[in-house]
Amino acid sequence: MKKRNWYPLDNAAKIFPAVYGEKRPYNFCFSALLTEKVEPEKLNEAVNNILSRVPTFKTRLKRGVFWYYLEENKKPFRISEETGDYLALIDFAENNDYLFKVYYREYKISLVVFHALSDGNGGLEVFKQILLEYFRLLGKKIDAGGLIKTGVSPENYKESTDNYVSNYKKARVKIKKPKKLAHSDGTPFDYDGFALITATLQADQLKGLSKRFGATVTEFLSGLYLYAFYRCYLKGQNVKNRNVCILVPVDMRRKYSSESLRNYSLFVRITHFFDRDYTLEECVKIAAEKMREGLDEKVLDSINHFNVSAEKNVLLKIVPLFLKDLVLRIGYYFEGENLQSGDLSNVGLVDLPAELAEYVKDINFSISASHTSKQLVGAVGYKGKINLTFTRYFKENGFEREFIGVLAESGLDIVVKSNYWEKKL
Repeated sequence: MKKRNWYPLDNAAKIFPAVYGEKRPYNFCFSALLTEKVEPEKLNEAVNNILSRVPTFKTRLKRGVFWYYLEENKKPFRISEETGDYLALIDFAENNDYLFKVYYREYKISLVVFHALSDGNGGLEVFKQILLEYFRLLGKKIDAGGLIKTGVSPENYKESTDNYVSNYKKARVKIKKPKKLAHSDGTPFDYDGFALITATLQADQLKGLSKRFGATVTEFLSGLYLYAFYRCYLKGQNVKNRNVCILVPVDMRRKYSSESLRNYSLFVRITHFFDRDYTLEECVKIAAEKMREGLDEKVLDSINHFNVSAEKNVLLKIVPLFLKDLVLRIGYYFEGENLQSGDLSNVGLVDLPAELAEYVKDINFSISASHTSKQLVGAVGYKGKINLTFTRYFKENGFEREFIGVLAESGLDIVVKSNYWEKKL
């Protein structure tokens, strides 16, 4: 098959080039804490090596007449030493036009990805490939064991396919979007950046607690998010909008046996109107019911139909890109982030080959906040632990206190770490 040198943006990615900026960086990050100090030269070589088999990451963003697209980037990739704000907007020009960055600091390696390139699960697969190649270059003998994709593949159709379009089906359920939602808020920083707090839990303890509530871990965390949000921003306060909507991304790769390294997630909306005082048990029950309803195949297919049908609209196709940008920005303000009160993204368990896991002590996952979606939570499991990373755009940390406080009061062992961004006054 002839090697491609450009790719249209996938359906989910089309919005990001039109709306991103310093206040909306739309990045996510995976970090690995290692047992050995990072060797920058080897890490840089590793990243450039894996780009030969992940062609969609070896690209730069280009403006077309009607749409943005990804074009092959022939420049070398350069890693960077970690800064205090590694989730900030990626300056593509300073980054040799690449849409992702790889940072290092002593015993830590991080991959930061602009969301137009991939989603969390796609980015995780690339991160694992970087770690594997890096330790192999150090002379470690590691068998991928089928857990990480290896080998040079100049063009892998399955990994580069837009599965939103390839799995497009007729809508069978009418999707209703919430209106007039409550939002988190606080005192904005005097500088660009995000406060991060990570709570590390024992996976078996969290699973046991979730089971006591008759919920999965994601359902329980979503219910706890509702409860903490209510306690922090609504309870005892004269708030006009008391409707809360938590977005929970759903990885569609399992449903369609997809190998795509591009975006392929849809969202379940966990929505509830807080008309009275609610207990944690009630919030978890609400979240579990909404989650199970949202995971129905007909509902997910209908969401995908709604998203892709807009892209297929003939009139929209022929509108010049500069006008599309304007329309998308206006539409996104009213129909995008304003339709969520919060976001809980659980990428699940990271399973590394035993030989590689020997050198990787811990893995973390975080998401950049924005001036409209000001508070997010990223969850990832590794080696019997679950790391919850809270990212926010303002100084106050009451929500994290409520959320983690409930877990502590439930008897869970918790280790809390922070970048103390709110202390930099």
